[in-house]
Amino acid sequence: MPQPTFLNLSEEKKQTIDTILLNTFYDQPISQVKVAEIVTQMKMSRGAFYKYFEDLEDAYTYIINKYAVSVHQDIIRYIQSDRNQFFIGIEKYLIWCSELDHDSEYWKSLHLLTKSNDLSAYKRFPLSEDSPLITQWTDILVASHIIIEDHEEAVSFLFFIMELVMNSLTGYIANDWTTEALIKDYRFRVKWMTQGLIHSN
Repeated sequence: MPQPTFLNLSEEKKQTIDTILLNTFYDQPISQVKVAEIVTQMKMSRGAFYKYFEDLEDAYTYIINKYAVSVHQDIIRYIQSDRNQFFIGIEKYLIWCSELDHDSEYWKSLHLLTKSNDLSAYKRFPLSEDSPLITQWTDILVASHIIIEDHEEAVSFLFFIMELVMNSLTGYIANDWTTEALIKDYRFRVKWMTQGLIHSN
């Protein structure tokens, strides 16, 4: 969790630091990143970095969570565009992602999330029952006739869907797929989830 000093910065200053962290982490593993590399770009002392974050892993987890929340919100927005077609909304999001400029900040954030091979990308950030994200999510589940028992299951399903999207995008990036190949693979996954694998006689 970032230090209060960082949280109290102006939005402009935080965005500048966020961009530096994204550009630093998205194309190299955290094990290869040095604090010196970041503070040089930030044009500040090493001590100032530790006033913002506990350590390098704290900065990494922070930027992972920031963009994970952004992706969650965008997935929800796409699903809401057609509330009766839950998985079609996700498909439209995947198509949009596949058409992004690979130099854009959003593409870099997706690349960061998909390439993460440690536990940071899978740590669930807290979501209270009254958070706007969960409120929107619950409304979508009800409108889509998806039966969820309680808040805990709703949160678990949200992260499950996030992992579905990230796994699809990871396949897209790793295999250098076309948009058509990405969607074909995604539809396989949806079929497995909605129709199952074993047909009863």
